[in-house]
Amino acid sequence: MRGIWCEYMVAEALGTECKTVGFGWNAWDLQIGESGADLPDRIRIQVKNNARMQVWNAGTKRLSDATFSLPWRRRPDYFERYTPGVPCEAEGFLCDVFILCHHPETDGTSADQRDPSQWEFYILPVRGPNCAVTESEIASMRAHLAKGKARASTIRRPETLQHGIRGRPKIEPIRIDQLSIRRIRKSLGLEVR
Repeated sequence: MRGIWCEYMVAEALGTECKTVGFGWNAWDLQIGESGADLPDRIRIQVKNNARMQVWNAGTKRLSDATFSLPWRRRPDYFERYTPGVPCEAEGFLCDVFILCHHPETDGTSADQRDPSQWEFYILPVRGPNCAVTESEIASMRAHLAKGKARASTIRRPETLQHGIRGRPKIEPIRIDQLSIRRIRKSLGLEVR
């Protein structure tokens, strides 16, 4: 349920212009703008989440690594059937930006994943001038799909996001009260409305 919680937490923070569209099998989770539009009039958001403390590790108190897998995939065969006329590339991240929700709390007595103030958020644009994915990563994922694989991915960790390794831009975490459509538009290099 944490994934659904994170989608709704982000949608609530972004306000009424943000729609939850990820019900069932849509290619992205949230959307700003109308379905028939394209960037910059429509921004597609994929929400990912990770937490240091996992339910399945409660007994051992073992902490999980904080990693996010960013999938590069083909547009699903059913996409046109269920969303006719909605623009979507044939392959790629199938979004314009990822919002990575990270719950870094490690104290079992105070950690509460239901508390939005305990989360950190990273905005990763995958299009535009501030793209957080390198051309070599994209080429590698494309080659993986060309070999007949259904999907490929690249991994991000909070500490490497903050350092901007391997030619990627540095991305600092923000809090729930800093998450806004304005900030997302700015991350994509779009005119801020």
